[in-house]
Amino acid sequence: MKNYITQINGNKYRCFIGLLSILILSLSCESFVEVDLPDSQLTGETVFNDLGTAEAAVTSIYSKLSNNVLVCGNSKGLSVLLGSYADELQTYNTGLLEFQFFQNNLISTNTDVSALWNGSYNLIYAANAVIEGLENSTAIAQSDKDRLMGEVLFLRAYIHFHLLNLFGEIPYIITTNYTINASIAKLPEAQVYELIVNDLVTAMLFLSTVSEHPLKARAGITAAKTLLARVQLYSNNWSAAANETDSIINSGNLTWVDLLDDVFLKNSTGTIWQLMPAQEGLPTLDGQSFIFTVGPPPNRALSENQIAAFETGDLRKVSWVGSISESGQIWHYPFKYKQFVTEDSSNEYSILFRLEELYLIRAEARVHLGDLEGAKNDINKIRNRASLPDTLAETSDQLLTAIIQERRVEFFTELGHRFFDLKRTGLINSMLSSVKLGWNSTDVLWPIPESELLLNPNLLPQNTGY
Repeated sequence: MKNYITQINGNKYRCFIGLLSILILSLSCESFVEVDLPDSQLTGETVFNDLGTAEAAVTSIYSKLSNNVLVCGNSKGLSVLLGSYADELQTYNTGLLEFQFFQNNLISTNTDVSALWNGSYNLIYAANAVIEGLENSTAIAQSDKDRLMGEVLFLRAYIHFHLLNLFGEIPYIITTNYTINASIAKLPEAQVYELIVNDLVTAMLFLSTVSEHPLKARAGITAAKTLLARVQLYSNNWSAAANETDSIINSGNLTWVDLLDDVFLKNSTGTIWQLMPAQEGLPTLDGQSFIFTVGPPPNRALSENQIAAFETGDLRKVSWVGSISESGQIWHYPFKYKQFVTEDSSNEYSILFRLEELYLIRAEARVHLGDLEGAKNDINKIRNRASLPDTLAETSDQLLTAIIQERRVEFFTELGHRFFDLKRTGLINSMLSSVKLGWNSTDVLWPIPESELLLNPNLLPQNTGY
């Protein structure tokens, strides 16, 4: 927690440690969707009578995301789980629970699925507690309240977005009220997206006058706009997606990174939002999870299917893929994050949003809006940096295929982009059934944890296939 502690005045250190300890204990509750938290400093008025402790309540959410929940880079996070579940990774260690994801053999009692569901809703509850506390606080300056409110509204939307795309219809939790949450029901996808958009629009209002964090380690207005652009893309709102990406790309707040080896450095000018390691000097969890130094791979490696996706001459295969050869065999691993041992300082943070996604969102929107030349320009921006020639695609269908291909080799093993792209474009069954022996059409959704259905029957029915 060193990075987060240094952001707080020294005289707030004890308050932070006490608050964080209570928060961690609180997060052990089985589920915020059904189970109320015991009264604690997180929900108590004293937290929001002091800016330092209110900051700590928010930074603890970032810390959980970075190290334990949903988008962490270890085997509990989406980069590993969805990389294995789709066609990016091969799991070699059959003793890992992760192997069920690789085999597409999930069951409703899978503990990794339960941990992701519960951990995500725990953080949503924590965000709601901050929102309610800030609304009732008279001791914190309005400018600070606005900044923190914008961040937690964004975080609430971000977590719900991922839950929706993993589980389908889900509850959208906006309160800490036990009576409401204990019996809350699932909402249709369109309604969940509407609530996500509402949160993001409100978050942007709060963040509109807030300066971006110098290392983009806190969510600012650009992160909120980026998620909104992604939501519009997933919702097929092409004009809105194009407008949102235009506004960010043309804002001058981000600078294109010319060298592939610089994209994932912590000072990268194309980063929109990233999460710090738990302590200065540590590598990202992604680097620790993916890099191996001897063969055969101890846990996981890039699939041959993913390796075959790179065109001849694609420098992403050179810069972002590592390899180990032994006894005539060769294995490949993601090498976007290159630090995997502790050093004097952390060279990389875990990137959640980066500029390249905006170009490919805009390219896809432009195709659907009939701007084929604009779409080609955006695709070529990505391809040319990797030393690939301009795309040969001409028609709308060819360009959409080219975009999915570019997203595949640009965002491989990054937070499930591949799985979500195949799912939202309707390609998932045709693509994965040919390369994954255990793939069934019902695997497009994960099972709602059985323990949650027992606690709250309003979450029924279970997703088909489980």
